[in-house]
Amino acid sequence: MCNVFTRHLVLVVVRLDDDLTFTTFVDEHGTALLGYARLLFGDAHEAEDALQAALLRVVRNWEKASASPVGYTRTALRNLAIDGSRRRHLVAIPSDQQPQLIHSPDVADAHEAAAALDAVLSRLPPRQRVTVVLRVLDGMTETETAAALGCSVGTVKSNLSRGLAALRDDLNRERAHEGSAR
Repeated sequence: MCNVFTRHLVLVVVRLDDDLTFTTFVDEHGTALLGYARLLFGDAHEAEDALQAALLRVVRNWEKASASPVGYTRTALRNLAIDGSRRRHLVAIPSDQQPQLIHSPDVADAHEAAAALDAVLSRLPPRQRVTVVLRVLDGMTETETAAALGCSVGTVKSNLSRGLAALRDDLNRERAHEGSAR
């Protein structure tokens, strides 16, 4: 996904001397950034689209972004997620269907855990999901999260509290269902 996108975009926008630098950046960090996007958006296809939009922002501002391209891309992804949550009525509801992935025995458990995390996060409202990802998975402070989301620290605290409570309820329901199925 990233290599094809990168090569076409680089030919149009980036100077030739930056081509290799941008391509190397996407090759080295594309998979991790896609994983981050999946956590923020809760849907694999939406995450891929958002990553492409974020990379487009990065390449358009490569001179400024090249100092910290991972941070710049992650910020662009967060902004896209926040913008999407503001337009909730326009955002498609993620489906329960997961893309077909090729699993190797080494990483099967990791893929299963990632799919489970995606599933529980996708059930949260967008603002709660982004808050949980930024605070818990990304390790941002309450102040940093509030600045990234453009809201108060109190809003971050309430979104985090509600999001984690909903996740706990989901996990408890799943455990109870598994226990009764045995």
